[in-house]
Amino acid sequence: MKTRLTAFSFLALVLLLAGCSHEAKLVPADSATLRARTATATEKSLPRLIAVRGTIQAEDDAVLSSRAMGPVVREHALLGDHVRKGQVLLEIEAQMSNGGLAQAQGALAQAQAAASLAERNLKRFEALFEAKACSQLELDMARMQHETAAGAVKQARGAVDQAQSVAQESSIRAPFDGVVVEKFVNVGDLVAPGRPLIRVQTSQGRDLSFVVRSAEASQLTRGTIINCVLDNSQRDVEATITEIAPSADPMTHTVTVKARLSDADSLAAGFTATAEIPGESVNVLLVPKTAVLAAGGLHLATLVDEQGAARTRAVTIGRTRGTDVEILSGLKAGETVVLDRTGVIAEGTRIERTNG
Repeated sequence: MKTRLTAFSFLALVLLLAGCSHEAKLVPADSATLRARTATATEKSLPRLIAVRGTIQAEDDAVLSSRAMGPVVREHALLGDHVRKGQVLLEIEAQMSNGGLAQAQGALAQAQAAASLAERNLKRFEALFEAKACSQLELDMARMQHETAAGAVKQARGAVDQAQSVAQESSIRAPFDGVVVEKFVNVGDLVAPGRPLIRVQTSQGRDLSFVVRSAEASQLTRGTIINCVLDNSQRDVEATITEIAPSADPMTHTVTVKARLSDADSLAAGFTATAEIPGESVNVLLVPKTAVLAAGGLHLATLVDEQGAARTRAVTIGRTRGTDVEILSGLKAGETVVLDRTGVIAEGTRIERTNG
């Protein structure tokens, strides 16, 4: 009965491969020997990889606003423009800000005049007091007026500094070298203090921010190199852990982690990626990635039996480990597999190992 089932399974596999001939070429079995490189399926103890979804973030990301008030009169940067630190991006009408500065400067002039008068008045009362021509109370009142006037000057100078600072914010400048990724206003829009105007991100330096359970965070340290898979392209990118929160969130019991992506220049912030972080060690069966062929929705591997003949098996693959791939089922440790496969090898084809 077992022989009949094995024959039936082999027949089903042959029929399946015949039906998907548009995806894989069948290498016919004949008297000729097929020369091929081979490798041995090896069992290794490696850290279990835990997949965690995260978001790609720019190293620096700033939403710019202003304390100035007035309409936007000019735009100097468009979406996607690369800008330099200090470059003017937007201009707000400066009339209102300049008016506030003029008022502050006028108040300062008045305070300085009052302080000058209070100082002269104090000197008069000091002379009168020495001549015993005024009372101690009158002298104390003169001193109080002088000190009050001096305080008013300091207050007025602070108001001038603040008004100058606000007036300077009529021109919105880039805080660092980067790229304009979002705009919130157009020419003619009225700007109020604190309203978001434009968003700038650094064009270099990308971090993947993700959260892990507190138990898994204990396996991570700064400098640990991990693999990340970009969700939009399924491309692998190496990353180095740079930040680990010192404490867990009391509600979710998770820890925030940041990793610096190596291929930062080609990645856009806001996209997602899956970080593969190491867990406890487990035994995994590995073969080179070139030993596995995708055909008809299956993953196939051709092993070489004791007589040197090819035997094709359907295998279940796991995660990629560098140049190797995990085999979850279909092969055993120590079995020899054919590498660099470009098509399905017919059953029984003799395999001559070119790598000894």
